[in-house]
Amino acid sequence: MITRKSLFKYTPRVVAAFILLQTLWFKFGIGGNAALRESKIIFVHLSQSLLDTGQYEGLFRLGTGMAELLVSIALFTRYAGYGALLGVVIMLGAILSHLLLIGISINGDHGQLMVMAVIVLICCVKVAFNEQNNTVLKRFI
Repeated sequence: MITRKSLFKYTPRVVAAFILLQTLWFKFGIGGNAALRESKIIFVHLSQSLLDTGQYEGLFRLGTGMAELLVSIALFTRYAGYGALLGVVIMLGAILSHLLLIGISINGDHGQLMVMAVIVLICCVKVAFNEQNNTVLKRFI
């Protein structure tokens, strides 16, 4: 039976994981060449903005994808608090990248990626606060 308490506990985890897993279609090229091409454009632009070269696109794209996959898995384990903190760091990086380097609207998405990053950030902050009773996690929050 679903209780109100479990609904409030798991909804942010499910929402964050769903959004993060959905973006893996683009980052890992699972969604086909068009999805991979779109993701490469974003990460080439990011790589050029940060390092004045686009040659690190693959490292940024795949590294971000693996980190987001790790967060998605961790949100449903006993390490949910750590996963949430990692998610907060990744999403702050994504939001700052959008605001300062690559722009809010990318490839005509009207800011959809930015909005999804903000939603994941909010969900991860909620999970981190829910998990603050974890004694090790208290040192970080």
